Amino acid sequence: MIDRREFLHGAGAAGGLLAAAGAAARPASRPAARPARDAIEDLADYMLDTRFADLPDAVLAVTRRQLADTVAVGIAGRHEDGVRQLRDLAAETGGRGESVLWGSGLRVPAQDAARVNAAMAHALEFDDTFGRGFLHPAVITFPAALAVADMAGGIDGREFLAAATLAIDAACRIALSSQPGVDGFATGWHNTSLVGYLTTAMLAARLMRLDRARMIDAAGIAYHQAAGNAQSHIDGALTKRLGPGLASAAGVFAARLAARGVSGPHAVLEGEKGWYRQYHRGNYSRELLLGGLGSRFPAMETAFKPWPSCRGSHTSADAALRLVADHGLRPGQIDRILIRNGPAEWPFLSNPIDRKRRPASVVEAQFSIPWVVAAAFVDGKVRLAQFTPDALRRDDILAMAQRIVTEQDDGLAGAGGGPGQAEIAVTTRDGRVLRQRVAEAKGDPGAPMTAAETAAKFADCADYAGIGPDRAGALRGLLERIDTLDDISRLTAAMAVPD
Repeated sequence: MIDRREFLHGAGAAGGLLAAAGAAARPASRPAARPARDAIEDLADYMLDTRFADLPDAVLAVTRRQLADTVAVGIAGRHEDGVRQLRDLAAETGGRGESVLWGSGLRVPAQDAARVNAAMAHALEFDDTFGRGFLHPAVITFPAALAVADMAGGIDGREFLAAATLAIDAACRIALSSQPGVDGFATGWHNTSLVGYLTTAMLAARLMRLDRARMIDAAGIAYHQAAGNAQSHIDGALTKRLGPGLASAAGVFAARLAARGVSGPHAVLEGEKGWYRQYHRGNYSRELLLGGLGSRFPAMETAFKPWPSCRGSHTSADAALRLVADHGLRPGQIDRILIRNGPAEWPFLSNPIDRKRRPASVVEAQFSIPWVVAAAFVDGKVRLAQFTPDALRRDDILAMAQRIVTEQDDGLAGAGGGPGQAEIAVTTRDGRVLRQRVAEAKGDPGAPMTAAETAAKFADCADYAGIGPDRAGALRGLLERIDTLDDISRLTAAMAVPD
């Protein structure tokens, strides 16, 4: 068994086996025999046959919240590096004005809108997470869904919510079932991008009203393109934030090709060279993929981010903020900070310490526990404004980061995926040692954000995007009435904010 440190610092190996997800999740010693019916057929039937009325209210409530969260963080990311270049390229190349580019007055072909908008929603590292699957499910769902709905026309709010709920469910199940219990990052994949190719294609096919055979074709065409690796995370490259956009565009394009009669492989998941064998060495769980389909919804475990950084940094951020709140700590009182993290977080987010104390890019700051914790102690909060090129030059945060040391503590490992625990010990200049341990990150189902915190996040995103309170309020009103919209394009029209 190879841990995450070996993946990051070893000689090209991948590993980092986390807690197995029950008996069904135990890695198989050899690929199972190919079933007579590929599981993509079950997912296609599920995606096509399930209606809004079939879905539990509690599940739909999570989908609505995911939509509102994605709209907020997407609009906020409209000017970010990487997104800006994608948008400029889409404007330059042009094409039929089918779908809105969020936060602009531009309309472009649907697949181009899906590409830009998904990258936009992922750029700030503020989108929701599904910890057990090492996945950001909403960002590979709503940007594509809104782009296709714009193009297709006549998609009402309930049909939109149903299609999105099913796509999110499929994404969570595919992520869970692929090398169960193994961190997708440790194996070298960026799960969000990789899974997004398949589920975006199926989502687009549903909204385009394609039949079963065409939906499977779309999934097959998307599978032929599917990719997404973790090197961008390590290098702090902008391609990290582009990955969901590349997947979303490919999925929409695959559905459009399928609609025109282009065929794709049909044994998409379990074929001899299908998803599980080609990408996951035949190590998968059919039970995690299909068990309880339509009655159990893994996305009920969705975590919403209170802070714009890698989810693995959030227990550390929470610990720092609690120390500030409980002890009234001011920056000048702090002499030394020791941060302990689990084996999934420390090698990736706290090491090498010199680079994490002084990130060279915004992406590196988003993936640095020392930077996040230093910002929390200096400002008493963690906000978007601390993750900008200008913020990276702030002397006060940089000075605080120099007081931080980090250690790995295997006892702080997360159980079954998701962020591990964190412990911070602050030594003050008057000799006190103040400790705080956080077991569950804020925003998890067991530690949910309050309604006030959720509203504050939406307002912070709108303010960061330069959108006034009146326009932001109107947008929130539409989101709250999403079920009643006769055409979801009313929402995208409200998101077309001219620069």
